Amino acid sequence: MIKTLVRIGTLKTRLTVVVSFLVLLAAALVASVSLQLVEHQMRAVIGDQQFALLSSAASFIDQDLASKKNLLTAIGEQLALGDYSAPSSIQLFLEAHTSLRDEFFNVIALDETGKLIANLNNRLVIGKSNFSKRDYFIDTVRDREGVISAPFLSTLSKRPVVVVTEPVFDATGKLLYILGGAIDLQRPRFFGQLEALKPGKSGYLFMLTKQGTIIHHPDSQRILMNVKQEVGGPVPSTLAAMNGFEGWVEGSTKRGVTALITYKRLLRTDWIIGAVYPVHEAFAPLIDMRQKALMASAGVAIAAGMIGWLAIMRLLLPLAALRRHVAHISGGSLNIEVFDVGRRDEFGELSRAFFILSQQRREAENTLVTLTRTDTLTGLHNRRMFEETMAAALARARRNHQKLALAYLDIDHFKHVNDTYGHGTGDQVLIEFARRLKLAVRSTDTVARLAGDEFVVIFENLADDTEIANLATKILRNIQPPFVLGELIFAVTASIGIATNANGSTSLEELMEASDSALYEAKRGGKNGFALRFLPDELGER
Repeated sequence: MIKTLVRIGTLKTRLTVVVSFLVLLAAALVASVSLQLVEHQMRAVIGDQQFALLSSAASFIDQDLASKKNLLTAIGEQLALGDYSAPSSIQLFLEAHTSLRDEFFNVIALDETGKLIANLNNRLVIGKSNFSKRDYFIDTVRDREGVISAPFLSTLSKRPVVVVTEPVFDATGKLLYILGGAIDLQRPRFFGQLEALKPGKSGYLFMLTKQGTIIHHPDSQRILMNVKQEVGGPVPSTLAAMNGFEGWVEGSTKRGVTALITYKRLLRTDWIIGAVYPVHEAFAPLIDMRQKALMASAGVAIAAGMIGWLAIMRLLLPLAALRRHVAHISGGSLNIEVFDVGRRDEFGELSRAFFILSQQRREAENTLVTLTRTDTLTGLHNRRMFEETMAAALARARRNHQKLALAYLDIDHFKHVNDTYGHGTGDQVLIEFARRLKLAVRSTDTVARLAGDEFVVIFENLADDTEIANLATKILRNIQPPFVLGELIFAVTASIGIATNANGSTSLEELMEASDSALYEAKRGGKNGFALRFLPDELGER
């Protein structure tokens, strides 16, 4: 019964024994010093933890911006390869790539003079605006590479945005167009996932540029405002962050709230992400402990206080070790498994709680990496994963002198399905088509969805051209049975264009172009069939 009521091995019990001893010996002075040490240690642990979490959030935003930039780059490469001299053809090209709407609030195309020649959200404004005076247009033309703009109020949507640009050049290096993807700063999708990392109940995350323009803040009225122009200017910690500081400090917010304020810069742009954790929440248990200890230990003798101080210092060694572990993990020199300790006290519980939190963060990061390489509708690889896999497949084919083929597929009359039955039914057709396509190929083949109803299959280790034809026939045979979607029954067919090379001596662009050409040949041949194109072995070496 006594063991149930009093857990002798817990930190609470040990501190109670020490404090009782100090009270008996009237060690008030040393108890005060000891509590100051506790506060110093705990402040360091919480501050380092906040910086580690903020670094994870900054990494997520960097990956998201990189993904958006890569998508624009891929779209730009397709524009450069095709004949899109007419603005109307560029508009149709952008509208055909539905993935742009998932990643951006709006996408525009400008010619070399800054004239608006395509607008994904509103065709009516095409040709009526010129953006040659915009900084992002000037910087892109000058640097001949994409930029991430400073935040501004869009003249098209009247919403606060930043623009990711990508220049498009022809084969001679002449600038043809500039693509611009707008990110709505008030759109929950861009910053919503970060809100789960906000500290405490009243803590919050914010973001600003190094020039002081606010990008994200719980007070939406402050977005696009510059902290230098606000009443009172920036608080000292924010001013230090704008000048290059990274880390955490204890300071005051503009509302006068004392808080742990953490700052971390992004790698891909000059943005700074910050977190505010009010001290009264972060150190609530410690503040309560301090008040009780000071009231109970007034008039403590110096000698007894020294004994208590040494005892508590001894007891706090695990907390110091925990702080070092957090710092080393943030620096990359230790693994999170050091948190999984066997101590049966509060320090052990705190360390294991850090271990569980770190595991969750690592799993979240792995999930984010998977999502960047997977098509969310069908579960197949997406364009990014396809390009990485294709590059590796070409290298293997060249190294092993093996035949390789790329099949380019699309669903016949898919637009009619969308227009007649709606995009929801169209999505179900895509899901079933992807399932059948996956079942039709070999386990060693790679299947990916590029966009819309466009799919590709990478065939490796092929014996001869007959095997290619057999694989294409098997795919068509698997697609042929009617698609039963609820009460609807569809007769779905597909056309396949296949480009092949004997030993991988070609490039991804050449294979894509050849397979696309073969696809159109299959379409002209009556659809529901396939066509082959053979690339000469020396084509990729010219």
